[in-house]
Amino acid sequence: MVRIYEVRFHGRGGQGVKMSSHVLGRAAFLSGFFTQDFAVYGAERRGAPLTSFCRISKEPVATRGYIFEPDYVICLDPTLRMDIVTNGLKNSGFLLLNSTEKPNIDAKFKIKNIDATRIALEIIGRPIPNIAILGAFAKLTDFISMRSLEKAIRIELEEAGHAGLIDANIKAARKCYRVMK
Repeated sequence: MVRIYEVRFHGRGGQGVKMSSHVLGRAAFLSGFFTQDFAVYGAERRGAPLTSFCRISKEPVATRGYIFEPDYVICLDPTLRMDIVTNGLKNSGFLLLNSTEKPNIDAKFKIKNIDATRIALEIIGRPIPNIAILGAFAKLTDFISMRSLEKAIRIELEEAGHAGLIDANIKAARKCYRVMK
C-alpha cells in the first residue's frame, strides 16, 4: 500500500495559506514525490478563515477532494477555533501551530508550536508566517529536505512576482528549521 501524506493548512486570508500549501507541494515534488495541492475559499477577503490542502505520495495521487483526516495540520493563526483546526487529525500526526504557546486542548496527537510570525517580522519585515513555518515542518518530518524547500521557495515566489522576498523568506524558513525542537 502506498503511503500518502496528507497536510491541511488553516489560516486567514492574507496570511499566505494557499501559497504555503503550494510551496510545500513544490518542495515535495522536488524531493521526488507526486503532489496535489489546492485551497478552499469561503468569503474571499482578508481576514476570512481559509483552508488549503496538500497530498504527497511516491505514487501518482488519484484521490481528490478535501482532507478530512490529515496526518499533519499547519495552523498559521492561533485565534482560529482549535476544535475546527484539529478536527480529524490522526493520533499519529501533529499540529504545527504558529504561536508562542501551545493551545490548551486535550489531544492524542502531538502539538508543536513556533512563533513564525515573530521570525517573519524580524527577518522579512512583514507578519506573514506562511513560508517561515515550512522550515519548522521540514524539521519535524523526514520527507521534505531544506534543500528542496529552498528551491521551492525560489520557484514559487519568483512565479508569484515576489522575487524581492525570496532571500528573506529562505532565511526565515532556515531560522524556523534551526529553532524547532
